[in-house]
Amino acid sequence: MFTEAQNAAIVRTELDFVFFQEFEYDATTEPGIATANTAELFKPQYTTHAAEIYEVFKGVGLYAQTAETGTVVLDTPKVANKVFVNVLDWTKGVELSKDMFDDNMHGVWSRIVADMATKARVTQDYNAFGIFRGAFTTTLTADGAALISSSHTLLNGQTYSNLLGSGGGLTSDTLFTAIVTLRQQVDQAGVLLGNQPAILLVPTKLFKKACELTDSALIADSGNNAINVYRSAYGFKVMTSPFLDAAVGGSDTAYYLLSKNHSVTRLIRQGIETNLRDWSFSNNRTYFYQANFRESYYAPDYIGIVGTTS
Repeated sequence: MFTEAQNAAIVRTELDFVFFQEFEYDATTEPGIATANTAELFKPQYTTHAAEIYEVFKGVGLYAQTAETGTVVLDTPKVANKVFVNVLDWTKGVELSKDMFDDNMHGVWSRIVADMATKARVTQDYNAFGIFRGAFTTTLTADGAALISSSHTLLNGQTYSNLLGSGGGLTSDTLFTAIVTLRQQVDQAGVLLGNQPAILLVPTKLFKKACELTDSALIADSGNNAINVYRSAYGFKVMTSPFLDAAVGGSDTAYYLLSKNHSVTRLIRQGIETNLRDWSFSNNRTYFYQANFRESYYAPDYIGIVGTTS
């Protein structure tokens, strides 16, 4: 017997097929394109709670030389600067009339559902790169300073800056300054870590320049016959996203250099889920199709990141 329950299952299967075919499109297959799903940039952390609490950790200092029977040198780790992160809910729904679905005139419902899927991906990317759009202003670390700031207060009482000097734009010299700054970055205990650059993150308008600087066989924009050390010695990735750009409230000149031990995190409570309310449960013969996900983004510490506004 062909029942209403079977019909609802068919409808939902068809709608979901369209939705997930579009949602699961992998933009990261394009060279240098970063998205919310780029795990190197937004470290995924799964949770079963509506919120998480984190604190910044200050480890021990360097090891001390000790005589053969000497007393082991003690140090005092410290945990402080509590961060409370709420998991946010993100939703979207549309109503589809039974007639529209049955007739599917000009593939309208297919385009509507595909657009919902696209906007889910775009919402995730927009939210994710908001960490960097606000890196110099509104994205705060656990010490209360901006993610990239000249006034981070360390747990050992010192002050540290991961803000590069502005001016000059992205050049071979300014990129080298960023590498040196990242390599000489200290942790909460004031210990130099020797961070290795892993990702150069740039807005759309700087992507061409960044690739020329880092991927040319010889020194970019120069007649000198010399090797390009950024290609031969460092080997970090260049990544970009339009959600860093001035067009969405970011900057066309700011750029960021990150090591693997950065703290930018994607807190995931629930991945994308869809649901269909059958038309028989409405009073106007409409299907209600909805999608939602639950996640947040945060960066509790400055470690592994340096950046500049220009």
